[in-house]
Amino acid sequence: MGGGAEAETGEVVRIMRVPIMFDPARNAVRWYFGELHHEDLPSICIEAIEHGYDGPMLRRIAGLVKPTSRDVTDVQIERTFHEMGVAAPVSERDCQLFLATETAQAAVAGLQNPFDAATHIRIGICNFKPEPAEFAEIVRLSEESEQAPRSNWGRLEKAIRRELEAFAKGDLKPKLTFPIGAGVGGGAEGEAGDKLTPRLSS
Repeated sequence: MGGGAEAETGEVVRIMRVPIMFDPARNAVRWYFGELHHEDLPSICIEAIEHGYDGPMLRRIAGLVKPTSRDVTDVQIERTFHEMGVAAPVSERDCQLFLATETAQAAVAGLQNPFDAATHIRIGICNFKPEPAEFAEIVRLSEESEQAPRSNWGRLEKAIRRELEAFAKGDLKPKLTFPIGAGVGGGAEGEAGDKLTPRLSS
């Protein structure tokens, strides 16, 4: 129906679709945060190759069918992300900052309700564990709103929206890519075969 859905009255309701660009750093974050499984890796590698990335490990994993942890080691996965230009592995803190920034930016853009965004940061990203100080106030407001009477919703929504806007503006999303020229094939190995394995600070 040309990207729309038809209501009962016959009116065509347009549904906004946001194109998802291939982002190696985001895929690495989702992997190290536990959102992806081994069987997801071949399609990611195929898409990476289609977008111009290349390397022996990318090609190897792209050819696997429903791999498990027995088929691909952690070191091989790390090398695969290196070949996509990502400084893997990614720490839990950097994963949280990356995903929380995306969530805050989506809320500011009107793509997500501020209460839902704050709850996702508190539960989906922090998993009820101690959160990074950078968005501690968002988590605190989310906890307060869970038990707040209806009369306080307006105040809390404004406060949450303000904190989300400040966090999104700060753009604390960590830079997870190699510097240009760090290595051949996105940084997996240098010309002399020296493996580059950067570690991001926690």
